[in-house]
Amino acid sequence: MPTLKYPSEQFPGPPSVTVDIPDGWSPVRVPGTLLAARRAEKGGAFAPNLVVRGFTRSAEFTIGRALAELKAFVQERPDGEMDDPFEVEIAEVPFVGVNVSWTDEKVGDVVQAHLFAGARRGQVVDLIQVTGSVGGPEVESEYATVQELMQTVRVTR
Repeated sequence: MPTLKYPSEQFPGPPSVTVDIPDGWSPVRVPGTLLAARRAEKGGAFAPNLVVRGFTRSAEFTIGRALAELKAFVQERPDGEMDDPFEVEIAEVPFVGVNVSWTDEKVGDVVQAHLFAGARRGQVVDLIQVTGSVGGPEVESEYATVQELMQTVRVTR
């Protein structure tokens, strides 16, 4: 009887992801994510954070579809807006990025930066989604920190 193994050459696992977090940030366990970190709480209603998710989708899946799903999510939020997508390369991996924002009744302004990278693996696509979030009165000052953090993301196979 043959034995199947995961991960293996026949069934390789998803890519590995690393990110450098600054002093004052801590790793956090978030269900459904590969990894996550947030600034240690200083008070306030919203701690800036970074979340990395990994998905395995069918071979027909595209980054455009991921953007459409994100747009649908944002449009359900009060004052939801999505900027035009852009392309960026980080450590030789091409990403499609987009910024979104909305108003939360408890937090105030929420701004997220999203990066998507996809790689075909046989009949599937491995999708990595990196999301940096900031909210509340410190949106502008914290956004630069989250952007710097996102530039340290490394995706390897």
